This record gives sequence, C-alpha cells and structure tokens, in this order.
Amino acid sequence: MIVTTTPNIEGKKIIEYKGIVFGEIVSGVDFVKDFAAGLTN
Repeated sequence: MIVTTTPNIEGKKIIEYKGIVFGEIVSGVDFVKDFAAGLTN
C-alpha cells in the first residue's frame, strides 16, 4: 500500500481511494525512556 497526499503518483495507477485516516497518541512522562527501551528489545 502506498500512502500519499497527492492526487497522482508518477508511474502508478490509482485503483482505490480510502477516506481520511487519522490516529491519536497518548504519551506519559516516561515516553522517551519507554521508546528507547522498546528499541533495545
């Protein structure tokens, strides 16, 4: 799946459009520490 914000992609044929996709993140005080710990696992 290619995700883009442009109406076309050079060399590709668009066969299906999806609706607007959004996400949400809730981070705690130790977000950076937890993120770094996840990289080492």
